[in-house]
Amino acid sequence: MISRRGLLTTAATTAAAAGLGLSFPPSRASAAVPHAWVGAGDFLHVYDPAQPGGPAEYINDHCLIRANDGTWHLFGITGDMAPPGQGPDSGAEHDFAHATAPSLTGPWTRQEHALHVDPDYYGEEHLWAPHVVEHDGKYHMFYAAGGAEGAAVNLATSTDLKTWTRLPSGPLFRGIVARDPFVVRVGERWVMYYCELAGRGGNHIVAARTSTDLTRWSEPFTVFTDPATEADSGPVTESPYVVRREGWWYLFIGPRGGYEGTDVYASTDPMRFTPDGYAGHLPAHAPEVISDGGREWATNCGWFEHGVHLAPLNWRTAPPIWHTRDNPAVVLGADGRLAAFALDPTGDGMIRRVQTDPGGDAWGDWEPFAPACATTPTFGVDADGQLEVFVLGKDGAGIARRVQKKDGSWGEWTEFAAAACAAPAVARNGDGCLEAFVIGPSRELAHRRQTSPGGEWSGWQRFGTAAGGPPAVCTDADGRLTVLAVGPSREHIARRFQTVPGGGWSEWESAFGPTPCGDAPTVARDVTGRLEVQALVPYGGAVARRRQNAPGGEWGDWEGEFLGWSSMSPTVIANRDGRLESFAVSPGGALTTRRFQTSASGGWSAREDFGGGLCTANPSAARDAAGRIHLFAVAPDGTVSTRVQTAANGEWGDWQPFGTERIAALPAGQAT
Repeated sequence: MISRRGLLTTAATTAAAAGLGLSFPPSRASAAVPHAWVGAGDFLHVYDPAQPGGPAEYINDHCLIRANDGTWHLFGITGDMAPPGQGPDSGAEHDFAHATAPSLTGPWTRQEHALHVDPDYYGEEHLWAPHVVEHDGKYHMFYAAGGAEGAAVNLATSTDLKTWTRLPSGPLFRGIVARDPFVVRVGERWVMYYCELAGRGGNHIVAARTSTDLTRWSEPFTVFTDPATEADSGPVTESPYVVRREGWWYLFIGPRGGYEGTDVYASTDPMRFTPDGYAGHLPAHAPEVISDGGREWATNCGWFEHGVHLAPLNWRTAPPIWHTRDNPAVVLGADGRLAAFALDPTGDGMIRRVQTDPGGDAWGDWEPFAPACATTPTFGVDADGQLEVFVLGKDGAGIARRVQKKDGSWGEWTEFAAAACAAPAVARNGDGCLEAFVIGPSRELAHRRQTSPGGEWSGWQRFGTAAGGPPAVCTDADGRLTVLAVGPSREHIARRFQTVPGGGWSEWESAFGPTPCGDAPTVARDVTGRLEVQALVPYGGAVARRRQNAPGGEWGDWEGEFLGWSSMSPTVIANRDGRLESFAVSPGGALTTRRFQTSASGGWSAREDFGGGLCTANPSAARDAAGRIHLFAVAPDGTVSTRVQTAANGEWGDWQPFGTERIAALPAGQAT
């Protein structure tokens, strides 16, 4: 049985579009008309295929089409959901679900399956990724079907969207992978975009073919080349979807940023997209873009999503921002008390809640702390023990900074950076000076540092690389800083480090990370003094880890399968004795998993279910004045739960409500 995640295996034939004599309408876009930045609003759950008393089912790659009578029809891959933290058997996806509704938001009514796999039809093995278009009164369903003779794209037609008849002559074409077809009219021709490989062992690509009648298709040509290759872990180019808007073409492909992520690339040429055309992100798996009611909508579905979700598609003039990983963001204050910071769900500003006593279990009420902000804060602790707090302004309008003195009093907010796309990553050099690293609107990294321990800050300087997200920074055992940044297309993790504590920097090492990387990595120093990096693999099916061979020394190899299905790179925090604890949440948020170092040698425990209920992201973590770790998890409705060690380095209590008030349930990663 062929796995959907392991299908990309054979060689591809590619041809330049110019060599096929193709003609496409000219674009109205020019350098004077910039592309839009693409995102999505809040997703609304609109359809769950599960039946009362029956197994929980999922909808994976899918499509929607409105019939001539105004009824909406949904078709999609379907199957039984696996237990939390596991993926189902994609090779057993043998049916296309079908549902109908009077409007996009429903109510949706489940119908009989639209199509069932037919091994006698030219060796069909599965039914994947249907896409339906209407032409001359007939509906055409294109889908991926596999087969012993190579992956195939097949066609079935219908006049009523209920009864489907396969093309008697067999597959439209075979190819390599020929997966996830999407068909759209471009000028006088139909264009089919689909997933492929540029040869055995070659790069993942989006290929295209053209047709005038929807049954006879040209030879393939490449429209997008992913930096990753077949040897990389999991498919990294899936579910292509192309939209034209105001002279620009937008290619949506995933998974990017884990299983539940899709990146968007803009181009003035529908037959040529590049990673340099990055134009936004959707927190969605296999999204479709639907026009209805005078605006456009994006869908979300997948193995872990309990059906289909719908959100307004946003077209922005400014680049999107990145939320910090921690929500709430929790830190040990200069006065020895933990403080939790979150965004008010009303959008009025940032709120704060503080322990009433250092190391205790009682907390005060939520109280205002800052005007409206775009993200939760990041922190740095000065050499003299002062806490520095950094926040990104509303809509990314610069970074502000505020300092808490050791007596607990606070200074005023001051401007720290005029333009940024995230709150900075901050760490303390071996010479006692804080250093801050930030990603700007152009995705270039910049940094600045204190000119003396606890003192003023220098001006900003470029840091030499473009990044696909905010950097991660950690202090080595000898006081040197190490900075890690995921590549612009998440094709690698790059590393740069100080050559001496508080001194100059190495060149960027672009081959440091797994190729590609699904999410920005997490880095921490363990009980032995060695740095450890944990990073999500592209599809989200595992977490890989890499560790220094000795404190301050060279690095060992990457080890895979450290954690199972995860929505992002783990939250990692050290116990008081230096042993690391690692926490990750599965896609869909149903399972929180924990592993911890068991001894000074750095060995790790087995994975365990750590409870916590449904979470929007990984739990945030901080250690209090007594050395106990506190975890905080946010549910989709904004309620917060906490779980605390009963003693430093010890066992854990149960999850408890963290008050009754709600906070903004922010997704980690890129905001929309």
